[in-house]
Amino acid sequence: MPDGSVKRGGFILMAGEGKRLRGLFPDLPKPIVPVKGMPLAAHILFDMQRLGVRRVIANLHVFPEKIQKRILEVIPAETEIVWSIEDQLLGTGGGILHALPYMNAMETVIIRTCDILTGSDLTGPLREHETGGSPVTLVVSGEGPEGEAGKIWLDQSGEVVFGSPEVAKERLRPVWFVGIHFVCPDVYRLAQGAFSPPFSIIDVYRFLQKRGVRIRGVEIQEGWLDLGTEDGFRQLDRFLSAWPAGIHSVGEQ
Repeated sequence: MPDGSVKRGGFILMAGEGKRLRGLFPDLPKPIVPVKGMPLAAHILFDMQRLGVRRVIANLHVFPEKIQKRILEVIPAETEIVWSIEDQLLGTGGGILHALPYMNAMETVIIRTCDILTGSDLTGPLREHETGGSPVTLVVSGEGPEGEAGKIWLDQSGEVVFGSPEVAKERLRPVWFVGIHFVCPDVYRLAQGAFSPPFSIIDVYRFLQKRGVRIRGVEIQEGWLDLGTEDGFRQLDRFLSAWPAGIHSVGEQ
């Protein structure tokens, strides 16, 4: 369990089955598919290290030993990783709530999926979260895939609105959630026992918001790329030509 000295912690979602990548990587689980010489999830670990995170929780379901072995070969120096094993697939929300006991001493948890890269330096958005007074901050972009449009909006004060809003849309801006959230983990206790797995973290946030929890969005201007699909990998070189900071350089280890 985390000790009392931990302020910032990390959580990386690694439990998904990665079915959309089977055509490219039939024998590799998604967290360890190679991206420019390193496992995909390792790039996220190094991003977290740059934000001062020294303890990271990762949930696992399929091929846990294979993933653990490869990640431990490249884990950043001074980073401790805690594995949250799921006997059944719990979904993004279920996986995060299942790992809540490991977050006891963490004031802020940086949560990321293992398959989304961003060219953004997250220092600024993280600072906004830690000084803004909201227990949940979602990192969003003004651009994203057309098929995901209309799922998340920001109002004029920066509050997140989910789904089909009841307020006039001219008062809202459509945005895309980039799979990065900054959270004061105690807020999740309000949702314990409210859902049966598997369930989404967006379901949890809707639930919390209805109970008065503020959920804010902070928008990044830099690009982002979902590598959970074959199409994402086809766009990788173009993305990195525009946003080289989107991955960790092997030479930096």
